[in-house]
Amino acid sequence: MNSDRHRSRKDAVTYGTSIPSFSVSIRVHLWLKLFLLPFCVSAVILLLTTIATTAQMRQGNGWVWQNPSPQGNPLYSIHFAPDKEIGYSVGSDNTVLRTVDGGFKWVRQDIPFSDVAFSSVFVKDKNVAFVVGARASIFMTENGGKDWKRITTDVKDHFSSIEFTGGDQKAGWITGTYGRIMRTDDGGLTWRSQTSGTSEQLLNIEAIDAMRAVAVGLGGVVLATADGGETWKASDPCSGSLISDVSFISETTVVAAGFAGCMVRSEDGGVTWTPVSIFSRADLLSVSFADDANGLMTDANGMVWVSGDGGRTWLPFNVRTNPKLVNVHFADKFTGWAVGENGLIVRTDDGGFSWQRLSEGGREDVNDLVFLDDEIGVAVGSRGKIWLTNDAGREWIATFSGTLSNLNSTFFFDGQRGWAVGDSGTVLRTVNGGASWGKGISGVTEDLLSVNFVSDRIGFAVGSTGTILRTDTGGAYWQKMESGTKLWLEDVKFFDDKTGVAVGNKGTILRTVDGAATWTQIKTGVKENLYSLSFYDEKNGFAVGSAGITLRTSDGGLTWQDQESASRFNLFAVQAFGTAAAIAVGELGTVLVTEDAGKTWAIQPSITSKVLQTLAYRGGNKLWVGGRGGAMIKRTESLSPRTQTIPKGPPILKNAAPRVRPKARVPLITVTDDGDIPFAVPVKKP
Repeated sequence: MNSDRHRSRKDAVTYGTSIPSFSVSIRVHLWLKLFLLPFCVSAVILLLTTIATTAQMRQGNGWVWQNPSPQGNPLYSIHFAPDKEIGYSVGSDNTVLRTVDGGFKWVRQDIPFSDVAFSSVFVKDKNVAFVVGARASIFMTENGGKDWKRITTDVKDHFSSIEFTGGDQKAGWITGTYGRIMRTDDGGLTWRSQTSGTSEQLLNIEAIDAMRAVAVGLGGVVLATADGGETWKASDPCSGSLISDVSFISETTVVAAGFAGCMVRSEDGGVTWTPVSIFSRADLLSVSFADDANGLMTDANGMVWVSGDGGRTWLPFNVRTNPKLVNVHFADKFTGWAVGENGLIVRTDDGGFSWQRLSEGGREDVNDLVFLDDEIGVAVGSRGKIWLTNDAGREWIATFSGTLSNLNSTFFFDGQRGWAVGDSGTVLRTVNGGASWGKGISGVTEDLLSVNFVSDRIGFAVGSTGTILRTDTGGAYWQKMESGTKLWLEDVKFFDDKTGVAVGNKGTILRTVDGAATWTQIKTGVKENLYSLSFYDEKNGFAVGSAGITLRTSDGGLTWQDQESASRFNLFAVQAFGTAAAIAVGELGTVLVTEDAGKTWAIQPSITSKVLQTLAYRGGNKLWVGGRGGAMIKRTESLSPRTQTIPKGPPILKNAAPRVRPKARVPLITVTDDGDIPFAVPVKKP
């Protein structure tokens, strides 16, 4: 594979910068749960100084999730009250969700004065619940989530799990970074530290009563106590492999699950362990037992494992889910829930043999989106996904594309005629606003990353290994043009049928004045990859790329000025909305705005730390942003700095066909969006 392969929408995210700004152990915990590549702890520490400021980016409102629903941030924990109706799920970016009907409807909870990743939740009853997370966060509600109060302690560690036990649920534990274990005996109102004897990050803890508990974590560490935590006995049953979760199934029987398919079982409360062969090397993420026989387990391959004999044997069931299910909670022999990446929530009512979805919306990456007016929009993404909206994004409808290739870019000349390009030379075109799509013949197999038309017939596309294509048949057939480079070209914009600019890897900027027949390389001295390009008019434009690079031109791309942005994260999309104004989005939920030609960039509050890859702006609060995992969010308030400018549309050639206004449309062939898991239907009560 070429070393300069497309990085803006596939693998440009550097390890460490795509994860929210938590602590070392919370990061490792969440990387475990999201099954990204585990990163060494020392490297993570170095990254903390780089990304600590991003917490401020996500503490404001002004946004609403449009897809997935109820939200798309990763979820790390789910727990229900004994009634199986009241439940909570928590995750990144201050996410706390509550349900009162067994998970069929979720409402986001507001915990003021916090902007952290919540890693664990415990629900005592319909009124009382606890959540814990980064920066020693412990929050408690006593009125069903209406109000939350912070429980303060004298430690600064980052917490990864919380557990209460006993009939009165007075006794409880919290685990966290550097072997931290906290104990409460008054129901969670006060906490004291216990000596664990390890400095490893403790990821989970399970207790059978106020005296007996087992904690697990990095380095394969397992700690067991039989005296309420006064002493802990250490063991390493998985030979150093990370152990992700543990579950008591009786007073003395415990099972633990970890990486590389390590499943172990103890008959003496966690002191000694016996390996259980599951004939799989998959990383095991979560385990939960409803009684002494029936248990569920999830792995990083999207499998759910079921045991009916106390964890001695396990049977895998393919839930056909991607992203992963990272936490599972079993309430009884039949009823269980699981959560994972991109806000996925699922439920089982038959002991784990089948699962239904409680969250809605597609989870394929959104690589590009356009709005033809304030209501009509189109988005394209991974695995050939195309979505239409007729109501400003309140509902996105999946339409049949006829391809499974990743679609990387879309462009509409007017309300009816549009195009999309993608991997392996894929070209699609529509003449009915996206209701149906047909294939064009590109004549190449390279990945196509950007498409731009100047009339209903003349268009251009760029892609991998310096590929440049031109069409004068409305996208039906394409001609390959000589670019003079083998570097990946990420974006292209034309002012008319002769003059255009393309940008790409290693600071590449190309300019043509003869309709792509020849290209001149513009020297800027920039070495960073350039991922996106936008012009407000034939003179003024912006380009953005890796490490927060921002460039501006005021002479149609002949010369460029290197500007300082407020971020060092990769920026994947930019849109100019004035001669000196632009919006850019990128890693860690970054949204930047400039109104002074890039001299300063203001960081906008965001509600997600997901990778944002595309945006469409039509002035005021009419801003839509798309990204990884199906993320589509919309601004509900005007930007700050704020403007009511409506960005200019694409150029109009004198001999071009008249433009047709957009109108509502329905896909000619309907497809189920993200239909790998059926929707759950509540059982009607007598």
